[in-house]
Amino acid sequence: MFGYNLGTIIIILVIVLLLFGPRRLPELGDSIGKAIRSFKKAHDEPEVLPKEEAKAAPGATAAAPQAKTCPKCNKELAQESAFCPHCGHSLKA
Repeated sequence: MFGYNLGTIIIILVIVLLLFGPRRLPELGDSIGKAIRSFKKAHDEPEVLPKEEAKAAPGATAAAPQAKTCPKCNKELAQESAFCPHCGHSLKA
């Protein structure tokens, strides 16, 4: 089984039991199972890209969103940033 004999598997299981305890093992197994399922689901689903705004009325110009800049280092930021990733300055006043 995976290149390990029964004695090695038992030693690994005892070490895991000692590290996490009997109460935490079901939670650990559940979270590992959910992670594996989500990875498989993400791998199997095709990547869906958002559609461009092709339905915009001709002649109507959409206002380009202004990029936020950090008041401390004056670098561009993502719209939903709470802290500047460059200097760490708090953006929420």
